[in-house]
Amino acid sequence: MSKKNKYIKGGMLNGPSHAKGGIPIEVEGGEYIIKKDSVNPKTEAILKYINKNGKLPTDEYDILPTIDARKRSKK
Repeated sequence: MSKKNKYIKGGMLNGPSHAKGGIPIEVEGGEYIIKKDSVNPKTEAILKYINKNGKLPTDEYDILPTIDARKRSKK
């Protein structure tokens, strides 16, 4: 996969903060950006679920993955 298409399926970006220049990105109409402060160990699993499935869990068969906060990259 080319560098340009690295995040074609979504995922967390790693890089500098806005104060340090941020990450220049190109997005497509209809894509949604979530602010960094909204991604945390309590929300990351649901964000990954939505990105993968395009919906919120709706029944007993939609089981959210757990995220081990110790494995998250440091910001």
